Amino acid sequence: VRKAKVRIQAIDKQGNPLSNATITIQQNKPGFPIGCAINKNILTNTPYQKWFTSRFTVTTFENEMKWYSTEVSPGHEDYTSADALLSFAKQHNIAVRGHNVLWDDPKYQPGWLYSLSPAELSNAVHKRIVSVMSRYKGQLIAWDVVNENLHFWFFESKLGDQATPNFYRLAHAVDWSVPLFLNEYNTIEDSRDGAATPAKYLQKLRQIQGLTRNAKMGIGLESHFGTPNLAYMRASLDTLGATGLPIWLTELDVLSGPNQ
Repeated sequence: VRKAKVRIQAIDKQGNPLSNATITIQQNKPGFPIGCAINKNILTNTPYQKWFTSRFTVTTFENEMKWYSTEVSPGHEDYTSADALLSFAKQHNIAVRGHNVLWDDPKYQPGWLYSLSPAELSNAVHKRIVSVMSRYKGQLIAWDVVNENLHFWFFESKLGDQATPNFYRLAHAVDWSVPLFLNEYNTIEDSRDGAATPAKYLQKLRQIQGLTRNAKMGIGLESHFGTPNLAYMRASLDTLGATGLPIWLTELDVLSGPNQ
């Protein structure tokens, strides 16, 4: 957030300064996007709806768009909860980020995915990308196409090193109108995590861009902080910012403690 000194002067109708005037300023709307995750429980909680809609301009659904939520059994897709949350957001002029198309962590896959052959998995992933992104095309402001790709390699282990760039190429073909994010943790939070340093993030980003040159890309930083290392955070953001791509802090939280 950029800050600067502001000088305010109260004057009368003739333009003469008013001495001892009392001035009140009330911020009616955030000057930059700020959001919070929601889940389907908000749909039946009116007090929470009022609290949420009075504070935030952007949201992400916690689990309702994830593959393990929308296709519990193969070929039987259910977007009921995601559709209802999107309708709620639209009613209150709250923008929505799509989260997520694919998650590379092996723990968070539809149960039926594990037994598929590489060819079957490739077909299932293709269908998933086309299905969810086509359904919500034109209704979202961004997509987390692959989640936590620097820490986990579920799809790469079965489909090869070019799996992720191929996912982004298909995602761009389905919806070229919004930025496609690579969402990752510890890139700015923890300098000790060698898997997701800014250099590693940029290396993966260049790999994706090598196959998807015209795609709008975005940098998604989950931002799960313990005790923030401000110097490391600033240096990391400067490194990533040199790309000129939009940077979003996508899941910001800070552990409670005496130094927070």
